[in-house]
Amino acid sequence: MSAPKRRPGKEASIEALLTAARELFAEQGPSAVSLRDVARRAGVSHGLIHHHIGSRDDLLRMVFDRSSEEARARIEGAGDPAEALDRLRQMALEGDDEYTRLLAWSLLEGRDPAEFHGRSPALDAVLATDPEGSRHLRLAVAATMVQTLGLKLFGAYALTGAGLDPDAADDLRHLLEGVSDELVHAATTTEVSA
Repeated sequence: MSAPKRRPGKEASIEALLTAARELFAEQGPSAVSLRDVARRAGVSHGLIHHHIGSRDDLLRMVFDRSSEEARARIEGAGDPAEALDRLRQMALEGDDEYTRLLAWSLLEGRDPAEFHGRSPALDAVLATDPEGSRHLRLAVAATMVQTLGLKLFGAYALTGAGLDPDAADDLRHLLEGVSDELVHAATTTEVSA
């Protein structure tokens, strides 16, 4: 007689649910995914979602929170905003496109970023590398995020539309990173000289 199957503990269940939700939300968009779909992919009971997490919106917030915390941890220890943004861009380059697709789906569905994401711990970690944290630097960081996410979503389209081969993707990325670096440099040096 075999031993009875153990159910996963709370932490393991939540981890499985967050992983399954991120995958499904990125594939289909949050509105197209039922909590039953998430539970099935995670291999846990549907009731555990309500018990441990709550609603689909709560689950979506937790997915974004986890992603932001992972990025924040990667940025920690950076000496200045430029280094912090380099780490964030590198993470975006090395990672898959799940986060970008998930964010795009959420916005295209008309969700308010303040409700499903709020302030980003990762971007706060970038800003924390500069004690001044001016509005100008915040705008430069926001511009960098638009550039990074936009490149992931529309880079191939932009290259094709401009009549460039896909092998020009690195050149485009380097060009955009240079613009972003100039914005951050201008924001931090203006604050120091002011």
